[in-house]
Amino acid sequence: MYLYNISIIIEESQHQELLPWIQQSWAPALPAEVKLLKMLNSPHEGHTYCVQLIASDENDIQQFQSEHLLSLQNYITQHHNEKAFIFDSVMQYL
Repeated sequence: MYLYNISIIIEESQHQELLPWIQQSWAPALPAEVKLLKMLNSPHEGHTYCVQLIASDENDIQQFQSEHLLSLQNYITQHHNEKAFIFDSVMQYL
């Protein structure tokens, strides 16, 4: 089992627009359930959010990346250019 994590660091002035879009537009359209978390005590300025998906194998993650990650990246680039940073990571359950 794998945990796929997408971290989004966004400036204070922008997070109130981004978060509802993720919750109301992007996440409901996904084929799998994702968890949305807010990082507490982040060392970064602004807000840090994480979107997490549990996958059975790396192929599921690659499929998710190719089919759904780009729309999130595009939205952030178009609406929050230079105000947000996004990165992803893959972890394996032991």
